[in-house]
Amino acid sequence: MKIRDVMSSPVVVVPPITPVRDVARHMDYSGVGCVVVAEGQDVMGVVTDRDLAIRVLAQDGSGDTPVSRVMSEHPVMVRAEDEVEVAFDTFRHHSFRRLPVAAEGGVVGMLTVDDLLLQMHQLTADMLTPVVKEISEPQHQSD
Repeated sequence: MKIRDVMSSPVVVVPPITPVRDVARHMDYSGVGCVVVAEGQDVMGVVTDRDLAIRVLAQDGSGDTPVSRVMSEHPVMVRAEDEVEVAFDTFRHHSFRRLPVAAEGGVVGMLTVDDLLLQMHQLTADMLTPVVKEISEPQHQSD
């Protein structure tokens, strides 16, 4: 299975000069916890809701602070055409829960640990449905 089949899209992208107040509003409006910071097609970083809480609010920072000052630079990314195993390996070796997904032309989505867990749950349910049906139906007619 490809990452493009599991990722969320579209992804929220903001320029590096965006005030963190506006980034938080974008997150709220879009229902996301992570925003990609990019200049054109050049991905510069990502910022999460946790970054805003710890790097801005906890430090008594201003809502006018440019997102480029609080983002995590040079984010690890996966490609839309990668197999999901690449994402599992990436999550296993890093302490984050979200991965920007790249394709030709830039960032095309976001993959989260939750996306993968939901997909695994659905695959398991799909696999078990025929088994449950088989064992829940009587095998022989009673006389």
